[in-house]
Amino acid sequence: MNILQKTIAEKAGVSYATVSRAFTNSAKVKPQTLQKIRNAMQELGISDYDDVLLGKRFIARAVLLAVSDISNHFYSKVIKGICEGLNPLGYSILLYNYDSDSGQEISALRHAMENGYSGIIMITVSMSEEMIRFLQNTSIPIVLVNRYIPSLDLDVVRIDNYRGGYMAAKYLMEHGHKDVAMLTGVKGSGTALDRSRGFFDGMRDYGLSFTDQDIVYGDNSLKSGKQFADWLVNQSRPYTAAFIGNDYMSVGVVRRLQELNFQIPKDYSVLCFDDSYMVDESGLNLTTISCDPEMMGRSAADIFVKRQADLLGGRFRIIYSPILKERNSVQSLETINF
Repeated sequence: MNILQKTIAEKAGVSYATVSRAFTNSAKVKPQTLQKIRNAMQELGISDYDDVLLGKRFIARAVLLAVSDISNHFYSKVIKGICEGLNPLGYSILLYNYDSDSGQEISALRHAMENGYSGIIMITVSMSEEMIRFLQNTSIPIVLVNRYIPSLDLDVVRIDNYRGGYMAAKYLMEHGHKDVAMLTGVKGSGTALDRSRGFFDGMRDYGLSFTDQDIVYGDNSLKSGKQFADWLVNQSRPYTAAFIGNDYMSVGVVRRLQELNFQIPKDYSVLCFDDSYMVDESGLNLTTISCDPEMMGRSAADIFVKRQADLLGGRFRIIYSPILKERNSVQSLETINF
């Protein structure tokens, strides 16, 4: 048994085997445990503890930035904010686009852990059991942006999606809409679930009828927006408005309704979650509920840097309240009195 490692283990309050794994830069040692070992070595007067213990783990200024769709406008703006926060500090950012393939996603994370990256920032994250188990045993800091996993204690920067959904219900109610449909994102997505819950609770609290039959699940694409428009106009319920879960689907909805000779907002009012150039172009001008993605990216970068300096500190939770931006896609009907 290595006497130095035994002394470090006793000082840190961990097992000898754990210290041994840390000396070999093992991906199985959690960052909180590594910090304890690091602190113990510092107290023992080992001034070059980073080099001796962790090798490139704490030296490499490389960050893995994982996202499912780099072409998404919202995600690209988040990435811009992260780069603006980390590039001036000398971090190298590796962008990994995994096209919603959870296998590729986990492979990328494993690569980052095994090759001494400083940490990982995830703009999207799958909610599979395999991913959750993997993240539970991660050995480097991880920051989630625009997502969270309730069962995991990770640093998070996100929008209050529940509040956004509730705001949408309130806004449409205030404009006289009683019959409203919702197109939300992928079923099972935490973001889609929170927005749907908020909208459902808002409609219920204002005494308006809204059930699961009024919700359609899409895939955040133009195509699913067009499919929803076809669904909308063929329903027996006389819908006057729709709340759409993102900008891509909203554009698909409006364009398809226009192809069918319906006018926005005369025939259908449309309220969109997400604000981008797509929803403000000529002929659309959609009212939106959103949050500044670049600001979220900069916050994620700031959290990442703080976590590098303190692996044992409490988790960061930054939740931004969404903002409503009025344009001209929601028509005012008769006022509802309560």
